[in-house]
Amino acid sequence: FFLRSRLSSPPVCHTSRASLMSKAFEAQFQRSGPASPRPERESAPVDAASALKRFTEGGEKADTMSGKEMYAIVDMLKREHGAEAAALEASLLKVKRQLDKKIMLLDWVGEHVSPAAAVEKPRRASLADCTNTAPPAAEAAAPLATAADAIKRQQASRSSATQEAAPAAAKPPAEDGRIARMAALFVEGKDALSMTGGEMFEVIGWLKRLGHAEVEDSLIRVRLQGDKKTQLVSYLKRNWATLPTAAAEPAAARRR
Repeated sequence: FFLRSRLSSPPVCHTSRASLMSKAFEAQFQRSGPASPRPERESAPVDAASALKRFTEGGEKADTMSGKEMYAIVDMLKREHGAEAAALEASLLKVKRQLDKKIMLLDWVGEHVSPAAAVEKPRRASLADCTNTAPPAAEAAAPLATAADAIKRQQASRSSATQEAAPAAAKPPAEDGRIARMAALFVEGKDALSMTGGEMFEVIGWLKRLGHAEVEDSLIRVRLQGDKKTQLVSYLKRNWATLPTAAAEPAAARRR
């Protein structure tokens, strides 16, 4: 009888029980009412011209510029200056830090656009302007001529200052003789690691004054101080014959 009752009883469905438990578990996390729609934020438009005026004429620093203002200014410059501003935008994409982008943007505006031209719109000619004796083309050319004359005077003053400073620069400093004698010791075989940091920088400056500026560029890439000194002495030995003879005379005198 027991065996017959076991065979006649319906089988228990474990899958349906598990699904019911899962539905009950998920039901406690469902909303009791309809979902309320999220309010949409309305972003206020940015006046790019006013923002640019604050940083060019108002004296505000670049770090106070928001990202929204920066992109609005870039869009305004693209509309007004076309390909040049598009090249600026491509350059800004290569810059990683946001502050560096803002500084680069303001530098570009200072070089390519005057603050008044970037912010103010051209004023329509009135009847009073038409009564002026000078034509508009002459009025526009007058500031350009003045600026060109100022640039020419500045270039002339720089060239004259360079010519006056040339004889003084041709005369070597008084310390060059001492540095040359010190460098000759290392060329003759003195240990490069015994060179102090001050002596190393003196020798580098002496070589730069003699026209060997590439030695500093190569030593910048070297990390350890001892390797810098070793490479500097090797450079001296390779190029000693091309250096002025005043550097080699003390060494020859000591050998005699």
